[in-house]
Amino acid sequence: MRGMAYIVLRLGIDINSKTTTGIVMNRDGSILHVAKSPTQKDFLTGLSEVIKDITAPGKSCTSIGEVIIGTDYFANLVEKGERLSKVCSIRIGHAKNTIPPLYGASDSIQKAIEVTPFQLYGGHEMDGSSSVQPARHDLETFLETIREEGIDSFAITGAFSLVNPAHENIVEQWIREIVGDDCTVTKSHMLGSIGFLERENSSIFNAALSKTILRSVEGLQDLMHQNGLHAKIYFTQNDGSLLGYESALQYPIRTCGSRISNSFRGASLLTGLNDCVIVDICQSKVSIGALERGFPKEKRRNMKMAGVPVSLQMSDVTTLPVNEDRTYDDDTLDAIYHAIQRFQPRFEPLPIVFVGDGSDRIFPSFKYPWSDVLHPTEYEHVSAIGACIAQVSGAVDRIYWVDEEERDKTIQIAKQEAIDAAIAEGASPKTVFVQRVEINPIAYMPTKAIRIKVKAIGTLDFQHLR
Repeated sequence: MRGMAYIVLRLGIDINSKTTTGIVMNRDGSILHVAKSPTQKDFLTGLSEVIKDITAPGKSCTSIGEVIIGTDYFANLVEKGERLSKVCSIRIGHAKNTIPPLYGASDSIQKAIEVTPFQLYGGHEMDGSSSVQPARHDLETFLETIREEGIDSFAITGAFSLVNPAHENIVEQWIREIVGDDCTVTKSHMLGSIGFLERENSSIFNAALSKTILRSVEGLQDLMHQNGLHAKIYFTQNDGSLLGYESALQYPIRTCGSRISNSFRGASLLTGLNDCVIVDICQSKVSIGALERGFPKEKRRNMKMAGVPVSLQMSDVTTLPVNEDRTYDDDTLDAIYHAIQRFQPRFEPLPIVFVGDGSDRIFPSFKYPWSDVLHPTEYEHVSAIGACIAQVSGAVDRIYWVDEEERDKTIQIAKQEAIDAAIAEGASPKTVFVQRVEINPIAYMPTKAIRIKVKAIGTLDFQHLR
């Protein structure tokens, strides 16, 4: 059985606004087949053409064990305010917040989502104790008033729900009992960090996409089976790691930053570099970021989507626009240079890697005398390659209430929780390692409160494919 694992192939699929690309790769990292098709307005048409090409007779791709999809399709819908569901946003707390949900969003996004807010008294204190028990009657009365509006997507955000999610969980149960199981419910503690508004915004965007992704992928499994593919389906998430199919349907917001992370990981494989600056040039934009120890550098704070603060694990990327005629003048080169400098360390500059389908037009003109500038041969396929090599991650981002003498023990507990989360997502236990640990005291809380962020990474367990 151990030897058979190496004959299982991976199909990595990159869906951007212009092109859908499929890459079949073996366990040694060799590319066996490439297929491309124009991306259509819907999600499946271009994907269907790629799958038909890859599974055509004579392609020797019958032993594909995993299909891994990376896409900015849903991110683009959020940015444009298209095909989003109406959302009821429920705040659980004992103090009213004067800042409305999605504050700062454009008019088009506000109109597309049409957030209906509701304040339900409840929530928890910073130590996890209940402040006020929420009343089902209050929720039931409110839901009755909006029944005619046909809202079936809900976002729940509770005060300090990362410390204690009990009230978010009970409110979800009540919503399903009152509205029915056909509704979708997003709970903020499943998505974000300690910022209330950031968690709320993330939950609202996720709720707005929850019906959209179900409609978009409807028929995907049948499509695969019709073409002889009986593989497990994964998406890649914002940090470039694997997201199980069912998890992606629950949390589509986690896919929104995946394409650029896939690109960075693909560039790492093609160049053999674990630390470098990446310049990804595609049809509509230039994205600049960095790799740290083989993984995309994450943005630590001030994360935004569609101009709105969110609490998501996202790659730290500087984005520059591209002219419609895709010409690159001295001003464009200068802007790219300054963006690169943001990611360069003060001493010993990192190598720079140009990738993306537009990189061949600008790489020859770019000069950087302080380090190597590279342009790998498979530059236009990096995002699909990155999807092919995606690993499994588990993360913890939580407030812990601890005494100083228990601090080290608590950190070890958080590490184990991240490792367990990676294994639960399908990582082989023997391959999981802790990639990053961040420990921060919470400034506005007593000294017993600390925020611990841990990420664990592992390789997909082949037993998961059986």
